[in-house]
Amino acid sequence: MVDSHSKISILIDRELKKSGEMEFALRRNRLIGKEIASYGVKTSKIRKIVRKYRKGFQELRTTKDCFGIASELISRKVLDDQMAGIFLLGLCQEISETRNISRFEKLIANYIDNWATCDAISSEVIAKALRDLPEEIETLYSWAQSKNKWLRRTALVTIVKLKNRIEYWNKISSQILSLFLEEKEPIVKSAMRWLKKEVG
Repeated sequence: MVDSHSKISILIDRELKKSGEMEFALRRNRLIGKEIASYGVKTSKIRKIVRKYRKGFQELRTTKDCFGIASELISRKVLDDQMAGIFLLGLCQEISETRNISRFEKLIANYIDNWATCDAISSEVIAKALRDLPEEIETLYSWAQSKNKWLRRTALVTIVKLKNRIEYWNKISSQILSLFLEEKEPIVKSAMRWLKKEVG
């Protein structure tokens, strides 16, 4: 028997699959620079589908269920499902009683494996949470020293997205960058260059 979480994530997946365009999926792969599973749904359409389901299902308006369904979508390893899960997590922030960002660590470490989803979860979820809970910024220092390159990139991109949105941004940015002096991963180094450019 399929539980309500799986049922809703399956329905979203089916609609995404129907809305895809193979040509767009191929173009997206070229942009991302690696072969990834994708239906080829445009970002604006993914957002529209997520808003529709959130409006139609009561489960998507409670913190626990919203997080559970979003996590199922992200675990599917299809780019469109993952983006839908990330956008849903972003909407979850509006209803979440607690926005401890450490709970997203496992999702990023286990399922995020390209810069598009990494940057999306950084801006749509992590940065949004930290704007309201700046005391959680300490988690980014831990991620910056993680063995997982996507957690390291998330730390950098999140700081970029927080520019002009939190106090002491320049000081925090410099401290975070200082943790990457021996970084060797190209995908992380590109985020370093991005943050350095923002620092000026």
